[in-house]
Amino acid sequence: MAIADEAGGAADDDDDDDEYADMADFEDDNVMEDEAAAAADGGAASPSSGAATAVDSAACTPDDNLMRVRTYDLSITYDKYYQTPRVWMMGYDAGDSSKPLTGDEMMQDVMSDYANRTVTVETHPHVPGPHTSVHPCQHGAVMKTIVGNLIRAAEEKAAEAAGAGGGAAEVKPPSVEMYLFIFLKFVNSMIPTINYDFTMDVTASTQK
Repeated sequence: MAIADEAGGAADDDDDDDEYADMADFEDDNVMEDEAAAAADGGAASPSSGAATAVDSAACTPDDNLMRVRTYDLSITYDKYYQTPRVWMMGYDAGDSSKPLTGDEMMQDVMSDYANRTVTVETHPHVPGPHTSVHPCQHGAVMKTIVGNLIRAAEEKAAEAAGAGGGAAEVKPPSVEMYLFIFLKFVNSMIPTINYDFTMDVTASTQK
């Protein structure tokens, strides 16, 4: 997964924020799925060489024991205007991994609530070809909510332990290096058909 700096110059993004206002209301108790549930729901094969995968049912035939899947290249840039990470995805055909997907084909792997609204086809600042990207205007607010819920859940667990006769444990916020892991799980909740996150289990909520 590539990490790069994205050039600023998004001064006109304030005018577009209303278009992505649905992110502010994004609530999903199961935004952080464990790997077993994700595998059961997604049904996609394990990715090869670190590439994300998405199931293409049309590529499976009764006489074929192999499930052919679309593959995706994922990259993360830093959006200087919103001061938050921004994820980009470029897909490839299930039958021909060298054939890039069109913007409409990539949108088939995005939840309909977010397709062409929160997730749009954009020009990557460093990589040629069409990419789908999650608009970052609400990333900061949603991530703040997720981290706050993680801390609150830890505090409740510590209080229960203290009430059961255990010693009072100090509750610490998630470390800085955990941010991108949590961010990837948040993005995966909007594009559930793409399996790319095999890092660690995190349980949290985006409910305010």
